[in-house]
Amino acid sequence: MASNSKKTKAIRARKAKSNKKNIKKNLARVQQNASILRELASESES
Repeated sequence: MASNSKKTKAIRARKAKSNKKNIKKNLARVQQNASILRELASESES
């Protein structure tokens, strides 16, 4: 039987792995939104 610390480590690793994709997609979406807002701001100024 594995120790509690090994179980905990494995669980945290699994959670982090699945979350990594979501973080990457979210970051890409936020950057895209920021660039769109910048373009709109520059259009409204001129």
